[in-house]
Amino acid sequence: MLFFETLNAQSAKRKVEGFEFYFLDDWNKQKNPERLLEIFAEKFVMEIRSESERLEKRIPQNTQIFISENSDVFRKYSGQPGSLAAFYSPGSNKFFFQNPESLAKKGILDTVIKHEICHFLAPESKSETSFWMQESYCESLYPTNPKPTSVDLRFPWSWEKFDEDCIKEIQARNGSKKKILYQKLFLWGSWLLKTKGEARFRAFLELPNTEIQNIYSQFVKSRY
Repeated sequence: MLFFETLNAQSAKRKVEGFEFYFLDDWNKQKNPERLLEIFAEKFVMEIRSESERLEKRIPQNTQIFISENSDVFRKYSGQPGSLAAFYSPGSNKFFFQNPESLAKKGILDTVIKHEICHFLAPESKSETSFWMQESYCESLYPTNPKPTSVDLRFPWSWEKFDEDCIKEIQARNGSKKKILYQKLFLWGSWLLKTKGEARFRAFLELPNTEIQNIYSQFVKSRY
């Protein structure tokens, strides 16, 4: 858990439309953190406005967004692996991003922002299944991982087994297993989004019901 009073590393702060943006830099190496924060804040606010209008959903307030000078700073304050591009914590209502300039060089900055905003505006999860289903939802809309290139990805026949595997593997630290999981989540989420629609997908995020078992069976049959 990150407590605001421990953020001795902050070197810049900006508040825009109820959002508080902070730049974290342990060594103050960034030449112009204020400008970097300004550009990022404008982009973030623009994206969240667009997504909230698309979903016809009010934007929650009192949110803090932290961007990091490097992966070490990101790992220190987010508690997440340094290989992760960004992270949204619903419990603390905080966003953590890697250095936006680094993400932009990789060509993923816009998608990463949209992906985390997707989590922010998604229905509140009420079960472990909802947790990984939300990741499937946001990954299918705004993929932050390479899209699957292999047709050999195997899905279990039963929903119960798929659910069990996803609950277990979403918390795994193994990089290769996590990559395979996210490819599966993308395929499942993309199919569900295309065949059943976004409104129905979001309803499942709130609380999956027995209908999802038959829908998953349709998905598996469509692949084999």
